[in-house]
Parts: sequence; structure tokens; C-alpha cells
Amino acid sequence: MVVESLAILLLLLIIEVVFLRAKRKEHAAQIAPLLILPAGHFLTNLIPDLIRFPLTATAKTGIDVLCLAIAVSLLGIFSVRFARVRTRAAYLLTCGGFTVILGLIFIYNNYAA
Repeated sequence: MVVESLAILLLLLIIEVVFLRAKRKEHAAQIAPLLILPAGHFLTNLIPDLIRFPLTATAKTGIDVLCLAIAVSLLGIFSVRFARVRTRAAYLLTCGGFTVILGLIFIYNNYAA
């Protein structure tokens, strides 16, 4: 899942750059927490291979859960900026749902590999 997490990370970075070039810094900041989980998973799988220090599946899962908790917490903090409750709920449902589902896929893959 290293290549897949890198692809997701690059796509989200492209979206960040598009928002920043369009001078939509608020939008770029609100989707920044989506970068945490793919980046953490990518680094968790890449760094042990580079330094030849194997991590167990439990350690990788722990790092993924930590990244998931940080990302969802930041999503909750950023959701306070929305004035309407419906907008806040939609933001949390889509971004939080994406992050949680991606986290579950990464955790499953840690034990399946």
C-alpha cells in the first residue's frame, strides 16, 4: 500500500496547491488534515525499509491509528469555522468518512500483508 498511499498523498497535495494558487487559503487549510493519514502510512512503510529496521504490524497499526486520531481531531477543530450546522455536518461526514475508511483500509492491509 506504499504506492497507493503515495498516490493519495500526491492527489491531495495537488488539490492543496490548486486552492492555494486560487487564493483560497481557508479551503486549503480545511483539507490539510486529509494529508496526515496517507503521509503517516507512507512514512511508516518507507522509513523502516530504508534504515532496515522492521516494524511489526501492530506498530504500523498503532501509528496509523495515531494519525487517524490526529486527523479527525483537526477536522473537528476546523469544522468550528463553518457558520451553518448543515455545512459543518457535511464537512465532517465527507472528510471524516474519507479519513476513517482510508484508515480502516490501511489497518486491514497491515495485518493482511
